[in-house]
Amino acid sequence: RARNADFYKQMAEFAVANGATAVLAPTHLVESELAPWRTVALDGCIRLRQELDRAGGKHIAVDYQMITTTAALKDSKLRSAILDGVADLPFQNLWLRASGFGAKATGAGTRHLLETARHLHAIGRPVVIDMAGGFAGLSTLAFGTAGGICHGVALSESFNAADWRKPPQEGKGGGLGARIYVADLDRHLSEKQAEAFFAVRGTKARFACNDTSCCPSGRDDMAESPQSHFITQRFRQIAELDRLPEARRAEHFLLRMLDPAVRSARQSA
Repeated sequence: RARNADFYKQMAEFAVANGATAVLAPTHLVESELAPWRTVALDGCIRLRQELDRAGGKHIAVDYQMITTTAALKDSKLRSAILDGVADLPFQNLWLRASGFGAKATGAGTRHLLETARHLHAIGRPVVIDMAGGFAGLSTLAFGTAGGICHGVALSESFNAADWRKPPQEGKGGGLGARIYVADLDRHLSEKQAEAFFAVRGTKARFACNDTSCCPSGRDDMAESPQSHFITQRFRQIAELDRLPEARRAEHFLLRMLDPAVRSARQSA
């Protein structure tokens, strides 16, 4: 227990020394009511808050993350067990990372997440959906399931807990090659795929970025600065929803964002 306390002390001192404004409390994957590490995570959130206060970081917020599966969220009994005691913890925002959800989620999978994650609102804290990219992630904002989404820059837009169970293989790994985001299709293309795709007559005019403040040279800038292009377009998508009253976001998302993408997909095929 002393070593555990020292761990949170080191986290707090690091956060204060580096000017952090928020710290994500360390938690564990919970898939059943008998998850042995769940109580450790609950206690850890309290310890982290205490250590931050001692270290002069009272102004630094603590956020709590639930890491679970979409199947567990759909089970009302299990969901209640996972949420038990969370509302009493000293944290500001509730993060959800759900295995099986993200940019690659199906329509049915997205609907289930939207319906079940609403129960998190009973805790009374803002909800952030983690590792949730693409239109699936945007849908959580449009339908009021979450107040924010989080993912990497064209990476970590989905979460699969099965990946954590695979031991690393020596000699394998490393980063992915550059990927180019085609906003109208909500899809990432490898450099080779993009070269073949945009070589087809009419695709540059139809699918290359025509946002001069993002990519003045269209297709060339998309390939030259794919990370900048991606994050600019994702920010624009979020800002488009943010400008609307909450009651109009779902309809706008379906009619002005999703439907055009479906038509674009048919055309691109």
